[in-house]
Amino acid sequence: MSNPRLSLPLSTLVLLIACNQASSGGEEKAADTKAVAPADSKAPPAPAVAAPAPTGPASVDELLGLVHDGASSYVVFKAPDALLSLAETAASTFEQPLTTLVGATSPDQLSRLTESFALFKHGVADAKDALAKSGTDLARGIVVTSTSLSGDDTVITFSASSADAAKGLLAALKIPDAATTECQATAGRAGYVTCAKDQATLAAYKPGDGKAARTRLNTALPAVAIDDLALFGYVTDGDVHFGLDKPAGGATLHVSAPPDAKDMVTTLAPGQADLLKFAPAGTGFLWMKLDLDELKKKGLNEVPPPFSATVGAFTGEVLFGGSADPAALQARFGFSDTSSLAPLADLAVAFGGPMIHNKPIPDVPGSKVSFKAENVSFGTDKVKALHLGASGVPQAKALADQLGLSLDAWVFPAEGTLAAVVGADATKVGLVKAAANSEATIAALPPALAASLRAGEVGFVTHVPLDGLQSPALLKLLDGALASLPGYSSSTARSALNVLAPLSSTTMWISEHQNAGVIHFAVQAIGNTTDEEGKAALAAAASPDPAKAFTDLAAKYPSSPRITAYQTRAGQGGAGALVGGSAPALLLAAGGMAAFLRPVIDAGPPVVAEPPAEEKKVEEKKVEEKKTEEKKVEETKVEEKKTETPKTETPKTETPKTETPKTDETPKTETPKTGGLKIDSSKVERVPPKRVGRSE
Repeated sequence: MSNPRLSLPLSTLVLLIACNQASSGGEEKAADTKAVAPADSKAPPAPAVAAPAPTGPASVDELLGLVHDGASSYVVFKAPDALLSLAETAASTFEQPLTTLVGATSPDQLSRLTESFALFKHGVADAKDALAKSGTDLARGIVVTSTSLSGDDTVITFSASSADAAKGLLAALKIPDAATTECQATAGRAGYVTCAKDQATLAAYKPGDGKAARTRLNTALPAVAIDDLALFGYVTDGDVHFGLDKPAGGATLHVSAPPDAKDMVTTLAPGQADLLKFAPAGTGFLWMKLDLDELKKKGLNEVPPPFSATVGAFTGEVLFGGSADPAALQARFGFSDTSSLAPLADLAVAFGGPMIHNKPIPDVPGSKVSFKAENVSFGTDKVKALHLGASGVPQAKALADQLGLSLDAWVFPAEGTLAAVVGADATKVGLVKAAANSEATIAALPPALAASLRAGEVGFVTHVPLDGLQSPALLKLLDGALASLPGYSSSTARSALNVLAPLSSTTMWISEHQNAGVIHFAVQAIGNTTDEEGKAALAAAASPDPAKAFTDLAAKYPSSPRITAYQTRAGQGGAGALVGGSAPALLLAAGGMAAFLRPVIDAGPPVVAEPPAEEKKVEEKKVEEKKTEEKKVEETKVEEKKTETPKTETPKTETPKTETPKTDETPKTETPKTGGLKIDSSKVERVPPKRVGRSE
């Protein structure tokens, strides 16, 4: 959303936003102005003085009415005080952990960091003082807009007692070029002043139709509570509308899906998230619901029998997530009928068993792979599952001790899904199952997402909990795995993790309403400053003994939607909490790695371009001449050596060294033809293609 036209006013807003509750100062200034006015009753009112602003916060329609008519880009700060609260909370929250970390890792930078925090605090105090003296009321909002499609043509409009007061405010805030900035009362908008770099830009400014702009914003961001946004705007580059709201203990950015994201939004089909009942509260997950009609257009309906019936029962709902108790990773695919999935385990064993079962893992001596069909119990029910396991792996015990995972993978139909579970052995895989409903999971998500999920407006969600980064299990794992590394410090590792201690989760989702897609990004803190529980959670995160603090917090608030986060930080979830929360991060990392390697894989071997015919002949001639010269040099050397040391002629005439490379070259040229693989034709004949027909 970067735009060069917004650079000047946005630098102004850095300090304008760093203040609030200046309305009382505005009243004092207004009173002073009224007292001075009667001094010369015959004098006409000064044109630079704006009419007093209406009391109370400005509405969205009022602020949009200050946007230039036909503006290419604009930003409206509806609630600067809310943004100030966010900035001040962030500064106070992160100051101590950042100071501790920098002091331990880069002590030479500590003074600079301390100075930066001090400047911020003094800047806020100075800005508040300047605002009070200028008669500016930020409860009336700030509007930044542009008057043309090119050039430095931005204007900023905000509440002020007069144009001179507004200009004095910019100077007091030490805004660059404040001395040359022009300000004037906003025509037709009582109580507002507009400032720009010169009079020509001010003359071009024309307030637009607020209601029409509101309609466009509602259309671009459907189902978003526009009146609750702290800021909103539009950027021509990318044709994007955006808005930011600040719920207690978090922040959520809403962005209209740009035109180039149309295909992605079209592939999704918003609806009820039934599979979220498989994602326990506090665990990470990636959920989506695909549009089956779009998938059929792309070939889903071309699947031949007998698999067509199975594909036809697919609901389009997909979940990748984690399980904390037991520790495991899972994938779920929704099906309206799972009866056709039952034979798949036997079919897979028939095809893959001879090649996989009881075979060793390459480069792991003593290991053995198991690939067979087994019954798995889910309460009183039993289902046949495809089981892939491994034994004789030295690292298996450490994996089980530190993360609670086993070298087992299962694929089975259960509870209306085709499931794949990794990391749970035969005694635990049956425990990875659905809860009675998904309400506990939804309640722990960002409020805007929770509301959209209940309304069936979401088609995609990625939720990444960060509480596991503060769990005692992770600290123990780091100390055990990294203690032998040079320079590793347990205290430094804890200081680094403490910087993230205030954060609880990050979430991204895509909603669709009235055929308009919106992409949302949310960050949730472990607590907030609006209620007692939120304050206690923030204090626990900053405690010298957070594990004990969160143990006490979990005991005090056992019914809190945040209870799983508290238990994870208290160490009550064990290693499973770390595994459960890391599922989407692992999936995204794998996807990112695949995307990174895809161009390399698809590119194949490098292609050497052939030079033009004339250049090729010249180059060939040069090569021949070079070879001739080298040959002459070699012959000369041989002749000289023969005359000087005739006794050494015998070893020189022998050419074992030159013959050896020739014999080595033969297998090297043959290896690429087979890809480096040795194919046993007898084994190929044992599994003829006709076997597929027999299995059917």
